[in-house]
Amino acid sequence: MSGPALFAQVILPLAVEGTFTYSVPESLVERISPGCRVLVSFGKKRIYSAIVQSLGTNSPEGFTPKSIIDLLDETILITKQQLQLWDWISSYYMCAPGEVMRAAIPSGLRPESESRVRINTGYLEGGELDRHELLLFEVVKEQGEVTLGDLDMAGVAKNPLAILKRLVEKGAVEINEFVRPAMHRKLVSYIQLGSEYGSEDSLHQLLDQLSRAHKQKELVECFLELAYSDKLVKVGTVDPAPQVLKRELLRQSGGSGALTALIKKGYLEQVDKEELGRSGSQDANTRDPFSLNKEQSEALEDIRQQFQKHQAVLLHGVTSSGKTELYIHLIREMIEQNKQVLYLLPEIALTTQIIERMRQVFGNQVGVYHSRYSDSERVHVYRNLLGLTDDETYRVVIGVRSAIFLPFQALGLIIIDEEHENTFKQHDPAPRYHARDSAQILALYHDARVLLGTATPSFESLYNARSKKYGFATIPSRFGNTEPPEIILANTRVATKRKQMVSHFTPQLVDGIKEALAEGEQVILFQNRRGYSNYIVCSDCGHIPKCARCDVSLTYHRISGKMECHYCGHKEPMPGACPSCKATRMIMKGFGTEKIEDEIALVFEGIRVGRLDTDSARSAGGYEKIIRSFEQGKLDVLIGTQMLSKGLDFDNVSLVGVLDADSMLHFPDFRAFERSFQLISQVSGRAGRRKKRGKVIIQTMDPDHPVIQYICNNDYEGLYQEQMEERQIFGYPPFKRMIRISFRHKIPSILDGATDLAGKELKKIFSSRVYGPQYPPVRKVHNTFIKQIILKVEREASYERARQLLKEVLDGISGNEVYKSIRISVDVDPH
Repeated sequence: MSGPALFAQVILPLAVEGTFTYSVPESLVERISPGCRVLVSFGKKRIYSAIVQSLGTNSPEGFTPKSIIDLLDETILITKQQLQLWDWISSYYMCAPGEVMRAAIPSGLRPESESRVRINTGYLEGGELDRHELLLFEVVKEQGEVTLGDLDMAGVAKNPLAILKRLVEKGAVEINEFVRPAMHRKLVSYIQLGSEYGSEDSLHQLLDQLSRAHKQKELVECFLELAYSDKLVKVGTVDPAPQVLKRELLRQSGGSGALTALIKKGYLEQVDKEELGRSGSQDANTRDPFSLNKEQSEALEDIRQQFQKHQAVLLHGVTSSGKTELYIHLIREMIEQNKQVLYLLPEIALTTQIIERMRQVFGNQVGVYHSRYSDSERVHVYRNLLGLTDDETYRVVIGVRSAIFLPFQALGLIIIDEEHENTFKQHDPAPRYHARDSAQILALYHDARVLLGTATPSFESLYNARSKKYGFATIPSRFGNTEPPEIILANTRVATKRKQMVSHFTPQLVDGIKEALAEGEQVILFQNRRGYSNYIVCSDCGHIPKCARCDVSLTYHRISGKMECHYCGHKEPMPGACPSCKATRMIMKGFGTEKIEDEIALVFEGIRVGRLDTDSARSAGGYEKIIRSFEQGKLDVLIGTQMLSKGLDFDNVSLVGVLDADSMLHFPDFRAFERSFQLISQVSGRAGRRKKRGKVIIQTMDPDHPVIQYICNNDYEGLYQEQMEERQIFGYPPFKRMIRISFRHKIPSILDGATDLAGKELKKIFSSRVYGPQYPPVRKVHNTFIKQIILKVEREASYERARQLLKEVLDGISGNEVYKSIRISVDVDPH
């Protein structure tokens, strides 16, 4: 006798609110569980695979739920803690669960992968199919395998989905989720002896049998040599199933045909294991962590003590103070307790050096997860953490912000390095989460601890530490008592007036580079703008070419020879004449990393120059190649954007040049001064990290600017106090919470109507807490106009209630017939 009906709440990979209820067929009741994937129909013709969020026996009211079509796999892919995190992110950041799902699961496992229909091999063709079912069955049989879209195109029925469902129920066809095998599992092939050749005698008999098959015998001998480097066999028996990497055996023997023959005869066997070359097959030889100095040891003890009272601790360690080595000691303690560690980094470029340092200590226990790795590599890490691969489960995972979504089983510590970086915040598309804040929620679900490390704490984190929400520890001086770099201000206004500038370099910077090169030392030049020139302008009429789709000027890139939009990616050729007045005198204005790379080679003959920005390093391998070349001394000068500021460690850098400090100071953002200090201080910290005191030359037109003076005096506390007073007066974080609502539409009049209505309705509820609507600095992107409203909420007020009231107003706008085409996005705690 069957029990009560079972219903599943599932998450679909769509930007739709909430979860959806489906009934569970009796055949799946014993096999289904929260966190697994199921196949469901949604709408009239679409089939999706979804994640089961929960199961229950309460029948939904008011409608009859559809039935789940099939269970895609019985493995739980999403853990309880992951589902809890998804739910929190969806609620706090005001986005759909399906949007969180799309961000959380690597594309190689993403459930909306293409569904395919094929004949069920166990089905006995008979007469129980009606005419429509038989027509559809014949289409599938003829094609062998078809997509759901193919069935729509076949035109054999008006609603093929309903017929398909009946065919599945009758066992005539089956629907499978199609994921390319390379994305799903990455297999590494090994060769071992056949099962009958486990003794010394049988092995000698095998070699005798192959006496006339010379190539096959040579391959077996090559296998034995690789498998037993000290001696061929042990007395009486062969060492249990020794395995040799197939590609290594073929490389040394060169006999692929011989190997195929030996496997076919059963003399050798091939074993495929799910392993990962780049992330998981490193040399297991490791070193012990280095000894900590007095200040590091005191900080480590402080952190241990603070973890007794606080879930999160802020570690404020100056640049080159040895924070990474302290992390290594904490990670070792976690591993000794059989716990896992998530090590979050703000930038992919930074992972190269950190991975190397971590593997020196922890070997194959370290996994890597970020978007520059292939789908198969990311899927492997994901499955490894679920215990579904042949590798040992990773104890340490190094990754960027998306790594918070991985299925940890025993998470004990989350390290957020360079916690101040705004790249921890996801901007587009939704979910617009902040990894630093979301990681602390994840830690709660695992009863884990969070360590936030930086030389320049974000003002919000420093405020939380001062208000005792976080614990606090500090490393006040550089490792080895190296002096902080000498900071020299170079006035570009004066140098330009006196005609002393050499290209974009002041005399101080030119002399500094010459001195460093003469000493055999290296130089880093920082310009936070990629491309060759910021824009071009007609010297006759002043026309500046702009993007046809966005309200921004085009940046010239010399390598591509085109002008590019950094918002939408639009490219067009450099004009031979002014598009407006047809004059031929087009002048380049401003400079980016490409131009610096080009011109420094003219100023310093024979110099070896590298460039690190998103144009020069579009893959993980590209980052690694540039950084490794600089580390190995193959480059004299490294030019780059803010990637250079994120914790990179180079022994031989004695000079850092900041080419245009002013461009950062005047950005229209209340965090501009904070970020300018952080960025310049961080890139300055790359100089003189070992034996010799480094030098930093900051080129600026306004050397008396307060932020420049704070940097010169290394007075982060002074800047913090000044800015916090201003933020309190004007109601900015951390004193108030912010929500930015963006409205987008191609027609400005419709956009104005929607935003005026939204602003009016919001002001009825929130009064003076509402700012706008107004256009942002860039008012059009991708041919779509943008208008924004800012909502500020007091910290003591209910943020949950504020989000609920906001959602009601926005739902009203979306439901308005006139404004239903408006695209609305919400950014909670914008950065």
